[in-house]
Amino acid sequence: MTNDRPDTQTSDKSNRWIGPLILLLLILTPIVILIVSNTDTAAIAWAQWEWEAPRWLVLTATFVAGMIGGKVLAWVWRSWRRRVRRREQDAELARRRALEDTDD
Repeated sequence: MTNDRPDTQTSDKSNRWIGPLILLLLILTPIVILIVSNTDTAAIAWAQWEWEAPRWLVLTATFVAGMIGGKVLAWVWRSWRRRVRRREQDAELARRRALEDTDD
């Protein structure tokens, strides 16, 4: 027996926002706590340049830079492994062809 009542279908569609909202709150809560807890400034020095910025901004920028760096390193690693695999396959194919040529 199917439940084709219209009120059930609309309630399913109206509740679709709950999951993304909970995920958004789980992401935003630590960010807000980070910002509120680190309002003072921090001095930053890099390659003879110095400047001051809010500590929360420094932490957030470091986090974002780490995420981007991780993605780039993962891409480089996958590319390198793909090349190694391709070379191994080419070497195996060449070895098989050489064996076939010697069998003739």
